[in-house]
Amino acid sequence: MNNFLKNWTLFFVFGILSIIGGIIYAIILINGYSAPDKLMGIYVLFCLIPVLVIILIDRFLVKKFGNQKVNKVQFYFLGFILFLLVLRTIVDL
Repeated sequence: MNNFLKNWTLFFVFGILSIIGGIIYAIILINGYSAPDKLMGIYVLFCLIPVLVIILIDRFLVKKFGNQKVNKVQFYFLGFILFLLVLRTIVDL
């Protein structure tokens, strides 16, 4: 159990949270009254497939390179995305 808690990464945590939230939201939509709601629920379920692929790739990389190196790369990637968002906001002003 202690080994499992050491291998958490940023993408793994966000992926699990998005899968849980996506499944709950899809169930709510599929149980709706209109056809567009049900179709949107199915679209949400299909959008969870890339998240699952990213989690599988993340687990493979953690097994191959280790938790700390993968987490460092993921934080750099997140920082770069946030930098681009801030840059876009500044340029749009």
